[in-house]
Amino acid sequence: MERRSRAQGRLLPTWLRGLALGLVVVNLLLAAYVVWRSAVLTPYYDDIDWIERWRNFRGDWLAYLFQPVNLHRAPMIFGLVAFDIEVLGGTNWPLIASGAAALAALAWMLAQEAGKAAPPPLALPAVALTAMLALMGSNLLDAATPICVNYIHGVSFAVLAMVLADGGPDHGLSWRRMAALAAAMAAALGDAAALAVWPVLGLSALRRRDWPWLAAVVAAGAAFIGAYAWGQGENARISASGALAGPLSALRLTLNFLPLPWTRANVQLAWIAGLAIGLLGVAAVALRGGCNASRSERIAANFILFSLGVALMAGIGRTSGDPLNVPLRYGVLLAPLHAGFLILVLPFAGELWRANRRAAQALCAAVLALATVQNLILADAAIRTNDKVRTIVADFRAGLRTEATPLFIHPHLDKAERAYAEMARDGIYQRELHLKPDRSAR
Repeated sequence: MERRSRAQGRLLPTWLRGLALGLVVVNLLLAAYVVWRSAVLTPYYDDIDWIERWRNFRGDWLAYLFQPVNLHRAPMIFGLVAFDIEVLGGTNWPLIASGAAALAALAWMLAQEAGKAAPPPLALPAVALTAMLALMGSNLLDAATPICVNYIHGVSFAVLAMVLADGGPDHGLSWRRMAALAAAMAAALGDAAALAVWPVLGLSALRRRDWPWLAAVVAAGAAFIGAYAWGQGENARISASGALAGPLSALRLTLNFLPLPWTRANVQLAWIAGLAIGLLGVAAVALRGGCNASRSERIAANFILFSLGVALMAGIGRTSGDPLNVPLRYGVLLAPLHAGFLILVLPFAGELWRANRRAAQALCAAVLALATVQNLILADAAIRTNDKVRTIVADFRAGLRTEATPLFIHPHLDKAERAYAEMARDGIYQRELHLKPDRSAR
């Protein structure tokens, strides 16, 4: 009888298993709908510059793919733009599809790690909740917006690098570790913010006293970062000088970054939540990622440290604009932090399950339901956001101008007008050009 009771304690009740699976399906369908419904097919802002870059292409693929733009080297983006125009006739779908695929991979990797870390009865709820957090509407907005997919590219490859590097018990060099170095390089070639993965890999190797792996990370990282920074002296100097000129503003932006996407709920007080998240993150990394840490604790500490590093880089690198107005598009870079915190909390949830299964079951159901409600709210916000973008683009093409037009379309409106005229002449990127403005989206 006692043995049967213990076995039942390790199993998830049928009703809770059904609820978790059902809500996962709901969230996956919601994610697919949001990406399709909010996809922006007409180029605007950075996308206009990317198309001009392709027009100026003179056969030098190395320069076309790797020449930096605002500290970023993004061959994935520029390669997809070239493929889209030359093969598909200009649709923006390759960029959107790449963002959606990378976000799906990110959600899968984070959910897998949470499932491995969870006590047996909580594996399915942990997987479900992690996937829901990764598929929040703010992250889906990045996938649906071509000029934001680079953030998803960067964070997805960074997570892959961390999982490959510290996902096994091995020390020294192995095929997994070599693949981790390649993934870390690919991450920064998606987005410069993902350079934060290199110190994470190095610190993890140092704390494990894994000297051959540390030497490989330092050598490969130094060579790669040096090549990445080559020719960026002026851009780097401007970013650093901006942060030094306004250190409090840089700190405020870093703290406002950490509560994304919830920063917008109260931008004046978001720094308090950011400070709490930052302190908890530093404590988690310091206390739970040491040489004797379990595999899951190492992974969680690395996830958290990566997002903290990205937040710090944002504070240093974003030298213009209001520190209270942290772009929502950065939110996907915090998906590893959310998963890391959840992984570290799971053992305590397991203790609650053993102490009071009914209370733990009710808490699981409530958290999963709350996450779904949050995703529904953020999904609606994502759709409204890109409806507004499409409306402003359609208005601009109809000859309407407002104070917000340069903020959405392009800082140089004459350049945007010329670009749209060239697109119409060449018959590219015409899918959305005939949509009527949705005045209700204002």
